[in-house]
Amino acid sequence: MIIDWIAHSGLLLLALLVVFLPGLLVGLALRLRGLMLWASAPSISVGLLSLLAIVFPLLGIRWALTAVALAVVIIAVVSLLVSFGVRHGREIVDAPRPQAGHALLVVVGLVVGGGLNAARLMTYVGTPTAISQTNDAVFHLNALRWAAESGTVSSLDLSGLLGGTTFYPAAWHAITSLVAPDIELIPVAANMVALVIAAAVWPLGVTLLASVVSRGDRIVTALAAALSAGLMAFPQLMFEWGVLYPYAVSLAVVPAAVALTITAVRSWRGARRGDRLRLAAGPGVAALLAVAAVTLSQPSSVLAWGLLVMLWFTGSLLVGIRSPQARPVLRWVAIAGGWAALAIVWLILAYLAGPVLWRSYRGVFGAVADVLVNSHSLLPAAWGMSVLLLAGVVAAVRERRLRWLLIGWAGFSVLYIVSVSTDLPVIKRVLTGPWYGDSFRLAAMVPIVVVPLAAFGLAMIIRIITTAVPRLSRARRDAVALASMAVIAIVGAIGIVLTPVVLLRVADETDEQSRYTMNADSYLSADEYRLLTELPELVPRDALLIANPSTGAGFAYVLGERDIVPRTWAPPQSLAWDLIADGLRDAGDDPAICEALAAYGAPDYVLDFGVGGTGPGEYLMPGMTDFEGRPGFEEVAREGEASLWRITACD
Repeated sequence: MIIDWIAHSGLLLLALLVVFLPGLLVGLALRLRGLMLWASAPSISVGLLSLLAIVFPLLGIRWALTAVALAVVIIAVVSLLVSFGVRHGREIVDAPRPQAGHALLVVVGLVVGGGLNAARLMTYVGTPTAISQTNDAVFHLNALRWAAESGTVSSLDLSGLLGGTTFYPAAWHAITSLVAPDIELIPVAANMVALVIAAAVWPLGVTLLASVVSRGDRIVTALAAALSAGLMAFPQLMFEWGVLYPYAVSLAVVPAAVALTITAVRSWRGARRGDRLRLAAGPGVAALLAVAAVTLSQPSSVLAWGLLVMLWFTGSLLVGIRSPQARPVLRWVAIAGGWAALAIVWLILAYLAGPVLWRSYRGVFGAVADVLVNSHSLLPAAWGMSVLLLAGVVAAVRERRLRWLLIGWAGFSVLYIVSVSTDLPVIKRVLTGPWYGDSFRLAAMVPIVVVPLAAFGLAMIIRIITTAVPRLSRARRDAVALASMAVIAIVGAIGIVLTPVVLLRVADETDEQSRYTMNADSYLSADEYRLLTELPELVPRDALLIANPSTGAGFAYVLGERDIVPRTWAPPQSLAWDLIADGLRDAGDDPAICEALAAYGAPDYVLDFGVGGTGPGEYLMPGMTDFEGRPGFEEVAREGEASLWRITACD
């Protein structure tokens, strides 16, 4: 398996460059340095690239790696010139420059956390060419092919894949499209970007958040890096459930967005009036790009950013508010205005998401137990992280500066409990509507606060041990922290070896295999995959196909390089489609079927991948199977139970 990943290491390097290099160039121009530069680089890159993706089609420029690289260089140079004019050579750093040994401690933590996340994801996926056997993968991979052909991956254009003109957040598609040099490598590019998110973007982001909250405490920072792989709920879960590539990007950059926002506000409030713009501009611009990255990846994640920022902001403004010099009225107005803005955005997103929500499948007490042992969405309990979280709760109660994190954990937990344990329509839609009431999405937010809290908890334990044991002087706390990270690495590695594939449990059903495994029982079977890859040799380039989309046949657009109706997993909502779904095989005897087909471009071929199913995201379409012996259909090719037929009934 590892050899397969090494064989595609070139695409992995390209993914790293796409995700990091634009942000590094712009971050350097903004005078960010050290951990803040490296940890904020992905969020700056995603924000910048997703904005460029919107601008390019307005200027008539095709989305391509060369054009994007040139635009990034121009923006970085302009930013550097402006920065020199504003800052007069001053640098922005998130903390005093760390000594070599202190920086090494953080690097070790990042290697541990990133390595465990990478090993877990690679083990679950199997090979870099594997395809997520899920409904959403059909849309996302097809969208990448559409972007390559249309030359645009704008959030204002991507719905054109389905013939629409509505907004669709396309940040993930913008970065991943740059990693796929040709259509055949789209699945590999998707997996490589996922690996970069899991092994680099997320560990760096949550490490930066811990550093900013702790004001540069090296032990807390390093432990947060190592513990970034401590929970299955994120990032791993988002590459299993869904598959939710865009949501994974958005949550991975939320910690950096929060940290940059806090840094910008601190810089502004802590500087003299004449120095505020000069000191806050760097992290402020980076924060704006990070928030753009979150918004254009998955807008609901803006609420996670907003909630955490407002909790910190409220806590910081309430400190010393009774002092006459504190201007309490102005502070209360700022607090009220911030929460009102967050509430308005929350309600708008809940409304736009629609009334259809995932149903509950746990009782209240079971959901509370999930929260306490970190077994959200029926994942295995994370006992070690739960113990450290409890220690972190104690630390947060004792230290005022951490209480907003504790409240954030409680808030995220309440959202999860509501999603998984109740179906009261108003409460569930208002609170969890922006996430479609999906417990998996809400569970994935929890590690954003649990990992820093667990790091503070473990750091507190280390302080207690080194204080209680005379031989372990304060100077040796780094050694104890290194030993702790070694234990984290060993325990994590043993867990991956003993349980290489943690199967999802959805309500009362448990997956039988990894959702990237392809065989006779998978969403897209091995026979169906072979037939799709043979399409370029079987049908003309301008041919149009049709099929039951919930059988995986929609992959024909990206894997077979031939157009198909529809290009996603969900069927169109129309009377014409209903007629086709129920009676396509009767087209030779019923002229109304041909009229219905004409409404969808008069497809030339039909893929028979079976009748469909009755599970979530599955549809029974008896008219799109069993064409043997039916007038008006000619068999073109067959692979096992999968077959391709030419429609002659409407000639």
